[in-house]
Amino acid sequence: MAKNCFYALGGINYKNGVISVCPRQADQLVYANETILPSKIFNHENVKKVRKLLHEGTWPSGCNTCEWMERDGLRSMRLDFLLDDDNVFYKSHGQDSSFDNREKAKRKLLDCYDSISHEVDNDGLRHVEFRFSTACNFSCLHCSKVYSSGWSKKLRKYEPDEEVKLNDLRQLLGTEHRHGPNDKNEMSLSTEESLKIVEDLNENFPELKYIDFSGGELLYQKQFLPTLKKLSEHPNSKNMHISFHSNFNADFSVTELSDHLEPFQTTTICISIDAGKSFYSYFRHGGTWEKLQKNIKEFKNYNNFTWLDISCTTSIYQMLDIYDVFESFIELGCSTDASIVQTPQYLDPSLLLYDFKSDVEKDLRKTEDLIKRNLDNTIIHEFKNGRKYWVNHKHTLQWFKYIEDYVKNTKISYTNFNRWLIYRKKSDEIWGQNFNDYFRNYQIEDNELIRVK
Repeated sequence: MAKNCFYALGGINYKNGVISVCPRQADQLVYANETILPSKIFNHENVKKVRKLLHEGTWPSGCNTCEWMERDGLRSMRLDFLLDDDNVFYKSHGQDSSFDNREKAKRKLLDCYDSISHEVDNDGLRHVEFRFSTACNFSCLHCSKVYSSGWSKKLRKYEPDEEVKLNDLRQLLGTEHRHGPNDKNEMSLSTEESLKIVEDLNENFPELKYIDFSGGELLYQKQFLPTLKKLSEHPNSKNMHISFHSNFNADFSVTELSDHLEPFQTTTICISIDAGKSFYSYFRHGGTWEKLQKNIKEFKNYNNFTWLDISCTTSIYQMLDIYDVFESFIELGCSTDASIVQTPQYLDPSLLLYDFKSDVEKDLRKTEDLIKRNLDNTIIHEFKNGRKYWVNHKHTLQWFKYIEDYVKNTKISYTNFNRWLIYRKKSDEIWGQNFNDYFRNYQIEDNELIRVK
């Protein structure tokens, strides 16, 4: 049975010196030193190999993240665009959520695909993701130098000791989150190169629908706004959805950002927060909760057509004070999505259950009660063209349950828990901060984690 995948048929992703169909696909890559032009990439031989294997019902080796997630009953990236039992290629963004529209989107894309040659007509390109560079003003504890220049600066003069090497603390070794075999060729798209890519998109791919941007930190990067401006010249821009991830803690102009987003049909900003206000500056080193609050408030007051979405990548750190995380998110008045740290294993959120199972379960029950008490706190947002979007904490509860189910059903590893304790100690030394100054429920004594309240 064919494993239909929106990204394989209709996507291009620019990341870390390689180009692939999506952020997760890790082989059959096109290298940036060969070409960066979408018209040369879309039906490249390596891309067609991915389509062929999926069409035959076989997982390409570079798609193993989606394979593992689906095997374990989790929602993969592939399934993000498969929203019904008929494997419909569609991602809901407001007004196009009817079954008829989903069916239309499916048929239109499949009509572009030749199942013999595994080529797709230019009309089939629907999704492009840009990762300009690793330039970032943060150095978050679940990240690495592959995604953040802030991390690179922290590790520049750091020499891993034997304890770090023995425990394979890959972030501190500079080897975590590598994308395929091209780990020495990290891409940094200049503004000029980015504009060339967009010019190619504007001229050759009339049905382009979704544009995603990720970082580094986009509001810290000079390529972002000129690229948006060039994309607004695309013949389909009025039907285009723009989304990007941001820490929303950089110095940027609210009015300028809004002006560049206004030409598109819908826009979503996924604000990576990943922490409650009590330990935000510890976990997301380089930012402050006060600045985050200020920027969100100002943007909401000025901009009435961009959907703000909170993203929480959940690790053991979030589980240390999960109540504070969701209480803080509710106060911000944004919709909440959540994900689980996939790597490294020593940051897995389930690790806290090894010594603190009853405490974690108590914290989860308390947090769930908090969310349920706020289910009626619905915030209405008016969007252009008469559309309305709303934040309802039923969505927040949905994502909380996803975290809860994962934590309770994942096998616990003492080895990885101990690795995290060492990582915590080493990262505190490098970052010049103290775990005990930020966490309310747990403290470190003699390099051991203890529950205090």
